Amino acid sequence: MRYRALSDVRVVDLTHFIAGSYATKLLADMGADVIKVEPPWGEGGRKLGPHRAGNRDRGALFAFLNLNKRGVTLNLKHDRGRELAAGLLDGADLLVENFAPGTLAALGLAPDEMIAKFPRLSIVSISNFGQDGPERDGKLNDLVLFARGGWTFPVGEPDREPLTPPDSLAQYVGALYGAVAAMQALAARDLGLGHGQHIDVSILEATVATMIYETVTFQYTGIVRRREGKRYAVGPFLIVTLKCKDGYAGLHCVTDKQFEGLCDLMSRRELASDPRFNTALNRMLNNNALLEIVEAFFIGRERNWLYREGQRRAIPLVPIPSVAEVLEWEQTKARNYFETIDDPVLGTIRVPGTPLRLTSHRGEASRPAPQLGEHNREIFGGRLGLSDSAIDALEKAGTI
Repeated sequence: MRYRALSDVRVVDLTHFIAGSYATKLLADMGADVIKVEPPWGEGGRKLGPHRAGNRDRGALFAFLNLNKRGVTLNLKHDRGRELAAGLLDGADLLVENFAPGTLAALGLAPDEMIAKFPRLSIVSISNFGQDGPERDGKLNDLVLFARGGWTFPVGEPDREPLTPPDSLAQYVGALYGAVAAMQALAARDLGLGHGQHIDVSILEATVATMIYETVTFQYTGIVRRREGKRYAVGPFLIVTLKCKDGYAGLHCVTDKQFEGLCDLMSRRELASDPRFNTALNRMLNNNALLEIVEAFFIGRERNWLYREGQRRAIPLVPIPSVAEVLEWEQTKARNYFETIDDPVLGTIRVPGTPLRLTSHRGEASRPAPQLGEHNREIFGGRLGLSDSAIDALEKAGTI
């Protein structure tokens, strides 16, 4: 679903793979005119799976991350390619890129020079570790990102190796900061600054910024949280994943009121006055004994019963669903959250929608991600005024 709230915002998208592409997708979902610029052979994210029907140049991840964008091809190593890129920047509000630091300058598109040339333009640079510092040019993947960002150390069994969280969640966190940075740049320009600016977004720092419990707790107490397996930590609370009769459920029992509700749920009201558990301190000192009691109760109950009865008692208790179950959850179905896209190559695909709902604008169906160079003639001809023969010559020269 896309809106038109940012329909007057023009974005040149020099991103690839995940973090940069998701940042610009968020802007496109809100109606920004996002022009995805790829090399003539396509950005690397096109080849990430899964794929359908043997098509290796349009994976499902690319199709999702580039919804609602228009796409052109440009070889920025060609002088004429850089000239055309500058033409796209003329009148643009934002350039979003996630090249390695220094790449834009090496291509003749240095941020300070582009902003001086186009004063309304802001440039958002999303990079691994930031635009400066001793690790500026360090290589980063999800394993490094989770480890250096502090997410890996506290996850796993106490006497075993730390576990890396799955997937690329931290890159999406970096993308969110990138989209927020873009909106801040627009607001600053229009509310007083009067011109654009260069914003430096570090994916690693965005990752660390979400480790609030770890960094703040350590600085106040000097305590490093150890790995506790299925428990978040050992304390005066139960934040734990528990096996049930038909799967797993998560329990978040922190306050006295929640503990009393848990005792009622288990028909063990006497536990609330048990000297082992009657205060937060005692529950911390006897956490293992309390966990054994709760585990024995959960193992004989079904997830949905636990969820329903937990909700009645205001206990944060939730079934842990599979992806297939998430897709069919009645809450997201009632809100029409997942959107069906008719992709010209992949066919019918179902994708997560935008979690933002605007009362000021009516949502519209999303556009599929662009095919490679799909809008070359529309953009280079309509916006930059090139003739068909000039575009043909650029294609023949490998510039587009």
